[in-house]
Order: sequence, then C-alpha cells, then structure tokens
Amino acid sequence: MKKIKVLHVCDTLDKGGLEEVIYNLVKNTSDQEFETGVAYFRGGTVANRLKEKGFSCKEINESSKISRINKLSKYIKEGKFDIVQAHFCFHGILAAKLAGVKVIETTHNTYHFFENPWGRTKYSFYLNLVDSVVSVSKTVEKFNMANFKVMNNRKYTVIRNSIDSERIIPTERTKAELKKEFGLPEDSFVVSTLSRLDVQKGLEYFIEAAKTLNQKYKHLVFLIPGEGGEQYSQSLREKAEGVSNIKFIGHVSKVNELFKVMDVFAMTSLWEGAPLTLLEAMAYGKAVVVTNVGNTAEVIQDNVNGFIVEKKDVSAFVERLTRFIENPDKRSELEQQAKKDFTEKFSNQIMISHYKQLYKSLL
Repeated sequence: MKKIKVLHVCDTLDKGGLEEVIYNLVKNTSDQEFETGVAYFRGGTVANRLKEKGFSCKEINESSKISRINKLSKYIKEGKFDIVQAHFCFHGILAAKLAGVKVIETTHNTYHFFENPWGRTKYSFYLNLVDSVVSVSKTVEKFNMANFKVMNNRKYTVIRNSIDSERIIPTERTKAELKKEFGLPEDSFVVSTLSRLDVQKGLEYFIEAAKTLNQKYKHLVFLIPGEGGEQYSQSLREKAEGVSNIKFIGHVSKVNELFKVMDVFAMTSLWEGAPLTLLEAMAYGKAVVVTNVGNTAEVIQDNVNGFIVEKKDVSAFVERLTRFIENPDKRSELEQQAKKDFTEKFSNQIMISHYKQLYKSLL
C-alpha cells in the first residue's frame, strides 16, 4: 500500500514549543501508513535532532521570498508529498498551493500582533487558502474565529498538543544528589519555572511572588532556567538583585533532573497557546501553579489537579504557593490527579491518533 506522504513546513527549526511539536509529529507519525518529513528556512537544535534520527530534513536557504516559495514548491512536487502541514508559515502555504497539494495551517498561539486591521486581513487570506486549520486548543480556535474571517468554518478543528515520550524519562538519581549538584540546600523547598526568558512568560511576576514569600519563609529556593533576549534577561536580574535564593541557572539539558529537584512547577505567562512545559510537569507528577492563559484552563481545574490564577495577580499566586508549602498532603493529592489527567486526557497517543485521522480525511 502506498504511504501517505506528509511534509511539515516552518520558518525556523531550532528551539521552542512549536519546534518540539514538529519533532513529535515527524517522529511519531512515521510508520507503515505515513512517511513524514520536514522543510524549513533556517535549521537549529530540533532540525539536528531529527537528522540524527534519520528523518528527511530539507533546508530551503534561498534569500528572496519568491525563490523560497518556488524552491519549496519544486521540492513538494518532486518528493510527491500528499499533504503539507504549515506551522505558522505563509511561504509554506503558498508553496503547497503552487504544488497543488492539500495544506493544513497549524495555529500554535493566540497571535495578538495580528489583531490590527491589516493583520486580520492578511491572516484571514492565508486561512482561506488552506484545507484545514488546526488550533492547538479551544482558546486558540475561539481567538481565530473572533479575529479572522474564514468563509468555511468547517475547516477548523482542535487537536491539543502533547509531548513525545522521550521527554518523560524519570531520572534514577536521588533528589538529594541532584540538589547538591544544583547547589541547593538539602532541606530547601524548590519552586521552578521552565521557559525561555521572554516578556511573554511574565517572569517579573514570578520574582515578585518570590520576594513576598521570602518575608515569611526561610527555606525556599526559586529557580529560573532558560535563556533569552539580553535586554529582558538583564531586567529580570536587576529585579532579583540581592535576593540570593532566586537563581538563574541557564539552559538545562536534562529536564528530567530539574523536575526531580523541584517541588512545584510555576508558570506566570501573560499569553500562551498550549504550553508543553505544563503537560510535562503533569506527566512528571508535579504540583503546578499557572496563570489563566491559552489553554491552561482547559488543562488545569483549580484545586483539583493544580492551581490556576489570573495573570499578573501576584497575591493570588503567592496564596496558592503558600498552600503547597504548608500542606504536603494537598500537594500530593493534586500531584497524583495531575499525572492521572495527563495519561487519560493529554497523552501523546491521543494527539498522534487525531492527526492521522485528519490526514486521512483530507485525502
């Protein structure tokens, strides 16, 4: 039987949530029924990981827009791809239409920079060109429907993100051993974020919450992993200056060890689509406190499998963290429910199955 050939297309395949979703889809939809590859205009970390695993990766390094579109379209035709799945990639949509194949646009976030009249017109144009619009959460879909005019709303479908199983590999190293390696006191209570250092992540509110909690507790440690823009990173360091238990630890290559060390996962984002790190925390059975942005209210039920607060509400964030600090039994209860919910509602098998069904339906 002839395999269905799917090509994922994006602008950059380096680091980030969108890139991890592509990695997941390429790796896990390649089987007896599907042959999956990826094309991009600039490579990086995720592109290298896919190459190492032997997947088809094509870098289109033309400088002009027209040359990019034409070269990509030629690659789609010569590769005899049946479907192009674009990931917020307008050149990919145009190349797929030029090649005469089915095309999906995947909306990974609420793109607020398109709320202006020109932006709404531009994105509406591209959404009308494609055969299917996948939103990674109901929140993203509602945003799209409210801001962009699509002639056929039946194009819309929601497929929630998940995470590849290789990201959920518990470490056998002990918590005490890892705390020593991270330079943390053995009796410390660790609250950690996990994101790039970007204004979207609202990390100034994480720092404010840390300062407030320090007035009452002496055994806390707040970890800020990740890298980001120099200006924003510097502003965060200035806000945390003189507070020794707020630690910027840079890029963490072994995320499973970071999850082993932390007692609570905290996310203070100002906007999101469907954050993978939240699912990762749940899969590792962590207590979570997150802001009500993107799809977090679709994933977290307050006081059931975690805590959810409004963005920028530092006092509410502090109150929820205090409950976790002072009530280990409650923390354990929510941890267990979070892990159970991930397995039953947000596992990778569910996401991959839905995408395969979509591919077949388009053909």
